[in-house]
Amino acid sequence: MEVFVRENWLFLAFWGAVILLGTIEFLAPQIPGEADRSRRWFTNFGLGILNALIASSIPAATVTAAWWAQQSHFGLLNLVAAPWWAALIVTVLVRSFAQYIYHILCHKVPWLWRLHCVHHSDVHLDVSSALRSHPVEVIVNVAFLALVTVIFGLSPAVLAGYELAEHFANMLTHANLRISDGIERLIRPLFVTPALHRLHHSPMRIETDSNYGIVFSFWDRIGGTYRSETIQPGLAIRFGLDDVSGERAGDLQAQLVLPWSR
Repeated sequence: MEVFVRENWLFLAFWGAVILLGTIEFLAPQIPGEADRSRRWFTNFGLGILNALIASSIPAATVTAAWWAQQSHFGLLNLVAAPWWAALIVTVLVRSFAQYIYHILCHKVPWLWRLHCVHHSDVHLDVSSALRSHPVEVIVNVAFLALVTVIFGLSPAVLAGYELAEHFANMLTHANLRISDGIERLIRPLFVTPALHRLHHSPMRIETDSNYGIVFSFWDRIGGTYRSETIQPGLAIRFGLDDVSGERAGDLQAQLVLPWSR
């Protein structure tokens, strides 16, 4: 009963955040222009629902892996009996760095890019874009992170809290929100902002291959992949991929077969 209540609360919190951010960006968008919601949202939310069904079949896979490692006394943190504060710091740093490395691999390894390009083919950027991932990529990502979790013996409780924060950060950085320059300058030394992530969705490769972080921006600074300003002329920023037409980008079936049809 407790698990059922918790899962329902998480379900409501997730979709509640999507509705809240979607309402705010509709009222005060940073990037003006036609969002083509009727076509894009059908595809983006369709992929999101498919991915949610996959996630429900492998519930909390990385947290479950962390719990198994803890019970089995497997993994670095479990072998050295680290205090709670060390487990918290190491879990957050290792988990965020692992996602950063995985994201880079998605851009550098050809077969991973073929999956990841579904996410990048969206021709506009809003909160629905955070749901847009190919189901096969979701499975690969979970498997990679579960392996890292077991090897390092990451804390299950800290990992659960961090992944909730990461999901919200992922929605926030994709949302078309108007944020003042002052707030941007204040938080971007530590955290990824919507403006930083918009550069990552540029069709220009030099911008696409930058700002890989989801929560923290310092991994990009350390790794030399940080970019703060666009090189695109004018105020308008283009999104999507030049080799994927807007027609294909807005078609759910075309996106499901895109990795094998490019």
